This record gives sequence, structure tokens and C-alpha cells, in this order.
Amino acid sequence: MRSKFALAMLILAVLAAKSCGNEAPDLSELPETNREDMKNSVVTALDVLVTELGENRPADSAEYAGRLRAYLDANPDFYGSAVALLDKDGTVTACPYVFRTENGYNTIDLATSSYNLEQQHWFMVPLQTNMGIWTDPYYDAGGGEIWMITRSVPMHDDGDVIAILTTDLQVDTPERNDP
Repeated sequence: MRSKFALAMLILAVLAAKSCGNEAPDLSELPETNREDMKNSVVTALDVLVTELGENRPADSAEYAGRLRAYLDANPDFYGSAVALLDKDGTVTACPYVFRTENGYNTIDLATSSYNLEQQHWFMVPLQTNMGIWTDPYYDAGGGEIWMITRSVPMHDDGDVIAILTTDLQVDTPERNDP
């Protein structure tokens, strides 16, 4: 019983230390059971967001960014969230990405040639398979500029994929096994 209490207090201490400023906790610092709980909460929250955005679609990318900020406000353990908006031909028209900083949030548009969105695993796989996925850990150069894992899911309208929505969780830099 004491060990469970001590573990709970350790987790709360880690989360409290991380919550100074606006930083989300590092998923890899949590015990395995808590990591799975966190991932399950992402799946649930992102599914709810997809449903809400599908039922009440924002008018433009700025309004989508505002909804993503509200989503992150409601989920302080999540690092960032994006929505890649597709036109009827399947071309990305915008991709607002909102992520945490020490002083609040930063919003950027990932639909740039330098980010190469169409080649990103988190975008390609859900678009091709029409299913939600988790990525392996990766460094998000040009996006959040951290190591993360991403949950991404397609959003539909009359059977067509009209967007890919994501939620990011921060993770430690993977160790390399150099010879």
C-alpha cells in the first residue's frame, strides 16, 4: 500500500514539476501503466475532437487553431495537436499546428514545402489506410522541434477523408546503439 502511495506521489511530483510553465509531461518519464493510460486518454480525446469538428466544422484554419488550443487547454498532458485540411481532390490546403511553449502556445502552418507534410508518416499512413495510428518516436524537425510520438486519425465527410487530426506526446531522445 505504501509503495503505491509513494509511486502516486512520485508521479504527481513529476507532473507538477513539468506543469511549471506550460510544458506537457514527458511520456517516457512515466511508469509503463501510466504511459498506456496516457495513450488511451489521447485516443479517447482525439476521437471526441474529430466528432466535434465533424459536427461543427470551423470556417478557416485560424478557427481550427483556436479549437486546437482549447483542446490542449482541456488536456494539459498533451504536447501539441494539428489538423491537416484536405480539399475535395485530396490536396492539403492548410495544416495549423498548435504546441506548448514555456509561455503558452505557438501556432505554425505545417503545409509548407520545407516541412514536406505529404511525406510525414503521421499524415501518409492514416490517409492511405483510413485508420488511426500511433507513430514510433521521431524528432519533429520543422514542427514542435522535440522527440515525440503522434496519434493521428482521419476525419470524414460523406465517406471522404477531409482532414488528418493529430495529438503529440513528448518522449525522451531515443538511445543509440552505436558500435
